[in-house]
Amino acid sequence: MVDLINLIYKVLMSRAIQAVRIAMHERGEATRPQLATATGLSLVSVGKAVNELCLRGELQMVGEIPSGGGRPVQLYRYNASYAVHVVTEVTREGQRLNCELSVLDLHGNKKSGRRVNFTYLEKESLDGVMAEAVRRNRVRSITIPAAPELIPAGLPEHLAEIYHCEVATPDVAELLAAAVPNETAVLYLPEGGAPSCAFKRRGRVERSGPLHLLPLPELWQTLDYKDRSLVAEMTARYIQIVACMLTPARIKLYTPLWSSRLTERIRYTAATKMKEYLPELSFDHMSHNLLSRATTSAIIRLTK
Repeated sequence: MVDLINLIYKVLMSRAIQAVRIAMHERGEATRPQLATATGLSLVSVGKAVNELCLRGELQMVGEIPSGGGRPVQLYRYNASYAVHVVTEVTREGQRLNCELSVLDLHGNKKSGRRVNFTYLEKESLDGVMAEAVRRNRVRSITIPAAPELIPAGLPEHLAEIYHCEVATPDVAELLAAAVPNETAVLYLPEGGAPSCAFKRRGRVERSGPLHLLPLPELWQTLDYKDRSLVAEMTARYIQIVACMLTPARIKLYTPLWSSRLTERIRYTAATKMKEYLPELSFDHMSHNLLSRATTSAIIRLTK
């Protein structure tokens, strides 16, 4: 019975701590009464959660403010430097794998960054770079946005064991889809890799699953991207598959390859194949800044 009571107490305290953490993350500064109002928790529960977060270093007392009568109340500030998020973007460029490593504070502000190149990526390849980047910082999360075929087997588990944190490997299309309207399919076409797709419906984003196998990834990896006619034909086929299997209201394509001439050729080829059944189609240039913003937004939303 005592064990059950202790378990219930730990669960309730964990929920209170998380609620206070989220409220402080959003507000920046707050008093205990303000946190109680924001979270719906009692002052006693808020007090225990605040004390625990202060012991960890996540919150800092920065002074006192008048309470409108009686004793002043203590003001707390969220310590965005308490821990860091680490983002490692993996992209292929010719025969090289580029790894862009960024260290973010808990508000998503970039603290440092480094770019390294590999001819082949193994699960231990990033150990030295990661250790130097985070040094003595606590790591809240590690995110590796990349095409699935670029992430070596065992890498997420390897990093999770070292840093004792969540390691996510979201598809790039999945990250980009978070910012689009509902009923939208997002296609990401990287040069030298297979396309990926994610679909947003009722506010939820889901990967397209086996859609990335149609056409087969090997066909895309060996595709001559200088042959714009072939690229347009393959992309139009992919649009047709996505439209038929997911029935989205609109499709948005991202790639670093776009030019106005290529996009018009893709649009014409897709329209020829699907006629009046072609969903609303739009194109956007995929840049490093765009991916960084999408990744940072997803990290803050999912791990705060």
